[in-house]
Order: sequence, then C-alpha cells, then structure tokens
Amino acid sequence: MLKGKKIVLGITGSIAAYKAALLVRLLVKEGAEVQVIMTPSAKEFITPLTLSTLSGRAVLSEFFHSESGAWNSHVELGLWADAMIVAPATAATIGKMAGGIADNLLVTTYLSMKAPVLVAPAMDLDMYAHPSTQRNLDILRSYGNHIIEPAEGELASHLKGKGRMEEPQNIVERLRELFFVKGPLAGKKILVTAGPTYEKIDPVRFIGNYSSGKMGFAIAHECARAGAEVTLVAGPVALPTPHASIKRVDVESARQMHAASSEAFRACDAAILCAAVADYRPSQQADKKIKRTDENMTIELEANPDIAASLGAVKREGQLLAGFALETNDALSNARLKLKKKNLDFIVLNSLEDKGAGFAVDTNKVTIIDDSGATEYPLKSKAAVARDIVAHLARLFMMLVLLFAPLTIEAQELNATVSLNTSKVQGTNTEVFTVLKDALTEFINNRRWTEYTYEEYERIACNFTFVVDGYSDDGSFTCSLMVQGSRPVFGSTYSSTLFKYEDKGIKFTYQPYDRLEFNEDNLDNNLTAVIAFYAYLIIGLDMDSMGELGGSEFLNRALNIANNAQNLGDSGWRAGSSNNNRYTVIDDYMNGAMEPLRRLYYKYHRLGLDTMFKDAEAGRKVITECMTMLQEAYNNRPLAYITKLFTEYKQDEFVNLYSFEGGAAEKQGVVKILSEINPSQSDAWDRILRTR
Repeated sequence: MLKGKKIVLGITGSIAAYKAALLVRLLVKEGAEVQVIMTPSAKEFITPLTLSTLSGRAVLSEFFHSESGAWNSHVELGLWADAMIVAPATAATIGKMAGGIADNLLVTTYLSMKAPVLVAPAMDLDMYAHPSTQRNLDILRSYGNHIIEPAEGELASHLKGKGRMEEPQNIVERLRELFFVKGPLAGKKILVTAGPTYEKIDPVRFIGNYSSGKMGFAIAHECARAGAEVTLVAGPVALPTPHASIKRVDVESARQMHAASSEAFRACDAAILCAAVADYRPSQQADKKIKRTDENMTIELEANPDIAASLGAVKREGQLLAGFALETNDALSNARLKLKKKNLDFIVLNSLEDKGAGFAVDTNKVTIIDDSGATEYPLKSKAAVARDIVAHLARLFMMLVLLFAPLTIEAQELNATVSLNTSKVQGTNTEVFTVLKDALTEFINNRRWTEYTYEEYERIACNFTFVVDGYSDDGSFTCSLMVQGSRPVFGSTYSSTLFKYEDKGIKFTYQPYDRLEFNEDNLDNNLTAVIAFYAYLIIGLDMDSMGELGGSEFLNRALNIANNAQNLGDSGWRAGSSNNNRYTVIDDYMNGAMEPLRRLYYKYHRLGLDTMFKDAEAGRKVITECMTMLQEAYNNRPLAYITKLFTEYKQDEFVNLYSFEGGAAEKQGVVKILSEINPSQSDAWDRILRTR
C-alpha cells in the first residue's frame, strides 16, 4: 500500500531505537523508499550500518559529509518526502521540534518538511507525563503533526506506565491511514466557516463578538478526520489550523467571509456555517482614528450579506447546507424558522442560557434540528459535539445516496443500533452512559469492516444492548451484552436471525469523550475487541449465507481476535473456561466437524428463505433438507455449543416455518432432530407438532 512513497525516518537517542530496524524493514517491505536521519545520540543505541543495510540508502546524521564537505540538504529532503516519521521521539527532540531549535539535521529537516509528520514519543512515564512534555506535544499537534500515543508497559527504568514507543506495525498502519483515508466523508469536499467577523469603525476600532472559533475548528478537524477535503474560512481567531490537510482561508469582515464562502461553496458537496458573522457593519468607516470629544457619537449601521441565505439560494441538488443558531429566547421556534427561511438541511441550536455552552468555552450543548425532528445532546466537549454534527452530516449524505442511486450503493455492512440499560446502576452521573452509547454507535457504524459493496437491501441489522451491572467513577464498567444480527430475506420485509447471544460479565474501562479505536494486531481495549469480534462473526455468518463457506475471511478475523485477546483478562476469551463463551462459539463454528452447519447457512438462507416469498412450499422443502446437515454437524461434534445455539435463536423461525396444515411426517422428522440437539426447547418443538 505504500509502494513508491518516500519516507524520512528520524531516529533519536532512546533505547526504543532498536525498534527502528523493524520499522525500516516493514516500510521497505511495503514498497516505500526510506531515508533514515539519526541524531548523534541515536547512534549510541543502534548502528547506522544496520539501518543503511535495511533501507538501502546511506544514513544521514551530520549537516556535512566529513570527508567531501558535501551538504546534506534538509531543504531538499523536506521537498522529497511524502511523509516524515520521528520514531522514537525523545522528550528533548520533541522540545526542540516544538521550539524550533534547529541544532541537528533531524530538526532542521522537520522544520523544512512540506509533508505530514508523525511523531512517536518514547520515554519514561514521569517524563511523558510532565507538563512541559505535554505542552510540547500539544504545540506539535497545533502545527498539524500527528502524535502516535505511546503504549503502556514496562519501561527501560523497569517501572510500568505510559511511555513505550508504539509498535512498528501500528506506526505503519497509521501511515497507511494517512495516505489512504477511508471515512464516512471520504471523497467529499466540505466548507466550514468559523470564528467571529470584525467590522471596522476606524483603523483601531471594530464591531465584533466573543466567538473564539473553537467549535468551527473542531468541526473542520472532524471533517478532515472523516476523510473530507476541507476548506476552512476563518475569521480573526488565535487558533492554529487543526489538521494538516485543511485548506485555510483567513478573513476579517463579513463581506470577506461571504466572498470566500461563495467561491468555495461552488465546488463543495456540503457547507457547515459555524461562524458568528456580524449582522451589521458601520455604513461609514473612518480612514483615520476617530478622536475623542465631549460630544456623543452615533454610528449608523447597514446590513451585512446573509451568508447562509445566499448559499441556500444557490444550493444545487445533492448539496447539503448546515447552519448554527445561537438563541437567547424561543430557541426551538427561532431555529426552525431559520432552518426553513435559509433553505438549510439541518441547523445546530445552542443557547447562552445553557451553562458551559456558547462563546469562549471548551464545551457545548446543542440540539440538531432537521425536517425529521430535533435531537438534543448533553453537554460535551466541542470535539465530541463536532463528531455528533459530522455523524449527522454523514447520515444525510447516505440518505442522498439512497435517494439518487437506490439500486447500487457502497453501504456500510452493519446498520447497528446501540442501547444501554443502566437501571441496575443508581446514584451516579448518567452522562457517561449517553456518551458511551454515542461513541459505540459511531464506532460500529462508521468503521469500514469490509471492502465489499453492499446493496442497501443486503445490509445486516444489528442490535447491541448493554445492561450495565456495575460502574465506578474511575471509568470501569461491568456489562452484559445482548447482541443480535439479522439478514434481510430478499423480496420480502422479513429478516432472519443470523446470530443471537448473551455475553455476560464483560469488563472494560471508558472515559467520557475517548475515541473508540481498534487495532487487530495489538488489542488493548476489551470493549472494542468484543464489538469487533461480534461484528466480524455476524458478517462472516452473513457471508456464509451468501455463498458456501463464503465467510471464512471474516470468521478467521473473529477467531484471531479471540486468540489474541487471551491477555485482556476477560474469561470470555479463554479457551476451556466455559462451554458458551466467545472463544468457544467461534472455535466451535470454525472446527472442521462443523462444516455441514456452515454449508447449511447458505442452503437455509439463500435457497430456502430467499425463495419462500415466491414459492413457500419449495423454500420450506429446502429448509427441511437442511435439517439433515444440522443433524450431521451434531453427530460429528455432539458437545459443540454452536449447534445448540443455532436452534435457540432460530426456534421462533422454525415454529413459524412449520405452522402449516398437513405434512405430519415432515414435521415429526424435523422435531426429532431438534429435540435431540436441544431438548431444553421442547415446548417450542411441541408447538410445531400441535399445528395439524
């Protein structure tokens, strides 16, 4: 995936420098050209000979070649590279990069770099946690650098904590994500306006407002993270560009913002107008500073152009337009009036009456309003609010796709709903549960689980229902999860259950506003591992139903998660700890003796259920034939839990399928097999026999 990419790898004086050898090897294996730059102290930990052998290029360290006097041009390196990685990055180098202290070739190359920069810190836990290090990392983030958070574990000091350089495989994955952005807004061009506007009275005075621009910048950042090409039109604010890929246009007045926005909107798929634009400007602007007198002063104002209304008037079919409404009274009615009057697709309402919302704060409390209704969100960080707004925009884009191209779309595989039942938890702040629910919904539905193209009617409907058994203020949860996935039966409104299971005693930690992330090769979060396991399991079962043994790729991913998650301390992952845990479910299904059951999935769903809407008798006949495959799987492995589980979540379906008059012998044969496999469901099987 990185073939032809030119990478500058900066290595600094850390014990983690030994990992750089593997990082170089992985990059070269991906097809990248790698130029290593080492600080002098880095050579104490790993030899340039090792790195030059792996990279196939001479390692650079000094400004000049000692023998020839030739200059190692940091300027040319900055123009040559497609990306720069500093790994490991010590506290000293991070401080130099943040402060622009160009006393070695690595930092001068960084200061000349035109391409994105990724920084992977490595140091002891106290150094990493020190306020100066954290401030320097924040400065680097504000410059648009990508900080790869260090992992927790045993450090060179033999203390345990956060400070281990991220593993090379994960750094390469972050680099892939940088070059190949895939998100809900991938391929979209988005205009975002942010900040206040200033309307000059004279050269030193203006009419303005208290907007900091933080909300608009957070939205621009989230759009870029979601894969969009973002143009940010910013009023006069003291904020750095939030993402390296964002095109920023700085303006001062409302008329300048109107002109810049109108120009950008022509080529955009959507615009989110977050700026607090001045409604009026002085009709006369003095060329020189107005001198104070003892007389009163009157300033005549005239209306500024209405940016939202003017863009709404020229909005073409398929374009989306969102605005903001800051209200002090009659908030909902005023916002709905603005939505219609300015031809917006949705409007974000916030009120100065809500504590913690509005200007000059880092939090916001909003209500998103569109033609379908209003959704109120709790007080959140502006970054979290931005995620809600971008998720709403992405959903509207999906609806447009369905409207204008209903027959062929690249739909997400899972159409999941998430709910949290917190009735067992009393006397605690409930906001964390709402935030967790939103984060889970975003994680499941916005992640691209496969690269396949789905028709809309093929999407898998999933329900993830968490019952919170315990919660502590330190963010530790104990939950039971009831998960169900259903595939639609073609040509009907009926959905057939693919999988249904209750998973008890799941333990994880979650802090509000944490972004849920998942790395298949380095599992460090039990919650996302559990979700990913069931996502891949359900997708794999669906693929098996689409073609014989068709889900092997995704079922193997689920099996790998179960194998790799043994160290997460959750008994649901441990082989042999239970006959009905996650590990057993996937291990049973993937066992060779279960192949008849896997083949049943295709015959049962595709040849049976999918034909029943045309010919009920023919479809049911196929399903009856499938019972012999179920019997064979059971005979091959009678203690396997998966055959019993299959009959449990299909029991209502079986009863409905065989609730027809006649066919006593067919029913008796089916019931005999079901009763042998799962005698505990005898009441359900008796209902089949009672229908004559």
